[in-house]
Amino acid sequence: MRLLRTFPPAAALTAVAAVLALSAALTGCSDSSDGKDGKATSPLLSGPSRTGDVTAAATTPASGRTSATYTPRSAPGDETLRRTAELLRARARAIGLQDAKIEVRDGTITATTPGDTGDRLRQLAVRAELGFRPVLGSDATVPPALQARYAAYDCKAPAAGPAAAPEAPTVACDKTPVKYVLGPAALTGRDVTSAKAQLDPQSAAWIVNLELTTAGGAKFAQVTGALAQQQAPANQIGIMLDRAIVSAPSVAQSITGGKVQISGNFTRASAEDLAAQISSGALPVELIVSDVTRIPS
Repeated sequence: MRLLRTFPPAAALTAVAAVLALSAALTGCSDSSDGKDGKATSPLLSGPSRTGDVTAAATTPASGRTSATYTPRSAPGDETLRRTAELLRARARAIGLQDAKIEVRDGTITATTPGDTGDRLRQLAVRAELGFRPVLGSDATVPPALQARYAAYDCKAPAAGPAAAPEAPTVACDKTPVKYVLGPAALTGRDVTSAKAQLDPQSAAWIVNLELTTAGGAKFAQVTGALAQQQAPANQIGIMLDRAIVSAPSVAQSITGGKVQISGNFTRASAEDLAAQISSGALPVELIVSDVTRIPS
């Protein structure tokens, strides 16, 4: 089996300053960095992580309420549950659910918001372990055990176990669905200082702007420079959130400046959700959405 043949034509990735007019799935901005230091964990959001005309009223209709219950997959301690609830509150504020009531109850977390917000409450509980992983594109670079895992992996019925550790290779699918073999993460959410959803004035499409730490920007420049020297599909970088690939664009050149744009046919809501998930950092425990109930007024 040659994995090279299974990969799709690569999406484009290039620096914003480049002259080429590409339809980019991921764009690195070559502006100078703000010189931010690396951090041990992603910061809590202090306010909305989006720009433009998005308002809380647009996402929280006044009629009725929606309630969701989140059950931890493992059995965390009380402090871990409290920390998880605080991160969920930060995410809720960031996506405009200003009136969300999030509480820890008997080993679970409940969230109640005005309006019909079931989809937003489901997205609120995504663990959001972010990873930038190089695509492995030939038999020579893929160990036999990983090849066997790739052959057996079903995009329509993905494994339900824990997400792969950042230092481990993995197999994952995008929304197409297309299947990829990916190496260890070159960058994680800890290399990101902020993420903001924005409507791109040129393409009229929603994008997510990432700003990297100083160390993260240096690593990103190094890994994109190395990938740019490879043949397709080994010149692609998979942007993963938990077990799924957001996009897997190709790399045309080293991207410097510590700023990255992700596009991927986002709606306003999905771009806001992704930005909030990345900015708040991964939840300390994986949650299962065990119940979502619409409560009429």
